Amino acid sequence: MQSLKSAREAAGLTVAELARRTTRVREGRGDGPLVREALSRAEREGYDPRASLVADIAKALGVPVCELFEKAAGHGSRGRKRRSKQP
Repeated sequence: MQSLKSAREAAGLTVAELARRTTRVREGRGDGPLVREALSRAEREGYDPRASLVADIAKALGVPVCELFEKAAGHGSRGRKRRSKQP
């Protein structure tokens, strides 16, 4: 979720700050350190958090969920270039 990092940085937040905001949005449905670890893994390793957590992250950032999944043109998941199909 490279777009997650871009959205977080555009908001001027650290991973810890976004984790705190997300934990508040979740209203007791998640532990702060676990949210922080999930955010960090999603940015580094391409870990895909649960849909409910993604929705809460987007809400904490003030962006639509789809913005967290937008990929650069010509790239697939985790930044790999897609191979074109040849006949």
